[in-house]
Amino acid sequence: DGRVDVLDIRTPTAPALVASIPAPGANSVAVHAGLVAIAQEADTKTDPGTVAFYDASTYAARGTVTVGSLPDMVTFTPDGRFALVANEGEPEGYCAGQIDPAGSVSVIDLRGGPAAATARTAGFAAYDSQAAQLRSQGVRIFGPGASVSQDLEPEYIAPAGDGKTAFVTLQENNAIAIVDIATARVSGIRALGLKNHNRSTNGLDPSDRDGGT
Repeated sequence: DGRVDVLDIRTPTAPALVASIPAPGANSVAVHAGLVAIAQEADTKTDPGTVAFYDASTYAARGTVTVGSLPDMVTFTPDGRFALVANEGEPEGYCAGQIDPAGSVSVIDLRGGPAAATARTAGFAAYDSQAAQLRSQGVRIFGPGASVSQDLEPEYIAPAGDGKTAFVTLQENNAIAIVDIATARVSGIRALGLKNHNRSTNGLDPSDRDGGT
């Protein structure tokens, strides 16, 4: 419906609709110290998206910042000085002529308030020349004709408690990116490795249709 609903859950068995915030393309919501952040993809998902900020009490708009392609998740650093956005950069496809935007992480500076917020991009272009090395370490880079920066697709962000570093899942790539928040720079990419599910200690039941056998 292109909106974010605000629910009163003081009676958990009977949640009540309090208000609705217009949010076309909303993918993620985060709240910190009375400020609501909503990550929204563009009408064309490969175009740059936005993060819109609202007052958590009055639902009044407080500001909007342009971020990367397909902002999939937004979160705040523990001190609320920055908002971090995982821009998945998902491609239209891999056929000739289709768009495959670069994945990135947007670092939004909120120290001057949401109305004056600015965004910097932590991208992966510096790793484009390291595709072979990353693959050898276990990073999955597989998009036909895609560069490293196009193929890496940030999905979820966990900021460190000190607000200086963020750890970003590259879900499709079997890896984690490490982002330095102060410089808005990707400082490393770490492969997650493999697990042998043939070992009894690593048992896996991949089906929900076999009765658990």
